[in-house]
Amino acid sequence: MPIVEVGGVKVRFISWAEGIALSETLARRIQDSGFKPDVIVAISRGGLVPARILSDVLEVDDVITVGVKYWGLAQRRAERPVLYHGVEPGVIRGRKTLVVDEVADTGHTLMLTRSLLDLIGAAEVKTAVVHLKTTSKYTPDYYAEKIEEWVWISYPWSRYEDLREFEKRGHDISKYIDKIC
Repeated sequence: MPIVEVGGVKVRFISWAEGIALSETLARRIQDSGFKPDVIVAISRGGLVPARILSDVLEVDDVITVGVKYWGLAQRRAERPVLYHGVEPGVIRGRKTLVVDEVADTGHTLMLTRSLLDLIGAAEVKTAVVHLKTTSKYTPDYYAEKIEEWVWISYPWSRYEDLREFEKRGHDISKYIDKIC
């Protein structure tokens, strides 16, 4: 679906098929690099679906989550990301770890998570996202697609959140969501 403008915000709506295909592309890039993680850390909530797909393709059964909040709809909720659900150090210590999120917009969420995992003793930490925006101050080790011009990316697994957030601002995006989901 082409990029549309909603209330002054450029939005790219991702279909389920596209989200799966992009996650599979990401998995192939990780495989091609030779990196074989022992554990996948999904950044909740956006990274949950891509992490699940990566775990299947990469054959990694150990998937855990960390909770980090940073963004509201196309704006910051806080000056920096906030970790609200951590990980048990014993699960990570000494293991090769892959951190997965859906998008690197500023890169701060990935930097916080990577620092936490390094601090608790991961053997090696690599990061992966479906979309890397050029606005990110952090470049993940792996990404499926690079976004040159900033847009809000609406993933099918966050459609209800996006519907609510746009509605709060007086905009109905249901006609776009209905086309892709």
